[in-house]
Amino acid sequence: MHGHGFTDDFRKNFENPETFLNSLLKGGEVIAELGCGTGFYCKYLKDYASKLYCVDAFCPALQEAKKRAPSAIFLCENASRTSIPSHSVDVVLFANSFHDMDNKIEVVNEVKRILKKGGKVIIIDWEKKRTSFGPPEWVRMSEEEYIEYFKGFKLVNKFKPSEYQYGLVFIKND
Repeated sequence: MHGHGFTDDFRKNFENPETFLNSLLKGGEVIAELGCGTGFYCKYLKDYASKLYCVDAFCPALQEAKKRAPSAIFLCENASRTSIPSHSVDVVLFANSFHDMDNKIEVVNEVKRILKKGGKVIIIDWEKKRTSFGPPEWVRMSEEEYIEYFKGFKLVNKFKPSEYQYGLVFIKND
């Protein structure tokens, strides 16, 4: 992992989910955040979710996430092999995490398995350019790389969560 571990206050200065989640989520949805880390987004997602899965392979991070979204279901699992039931999730979120996952194709296949038909994948990640904080440039992924990984999905929206990041929204076709 690279460039993680920001305090909430520091992170909220440049990446404030309250400014864009309302336009991406309708409420009452089953949401899974894959690679949730310490739960920065879980804290906000809980207000939109009828059920919230917070998944991370680094178990100690989930202890902090539990403080932020106590009603969520926490799974210490690899994003490529979760215990989330098939076709049960309305929205999958990757917030600054997919670029760190080694088995990206397997992760995308797992997203296809857990997501309902017409379900949404929301990606938030760092622009592929050098900044004074965040992951190194060589770790970052371009929008085009995401579009290639999620080619079995339909790209329906692009948004700007911060001046350092981009957001993509895909819909599961089948």
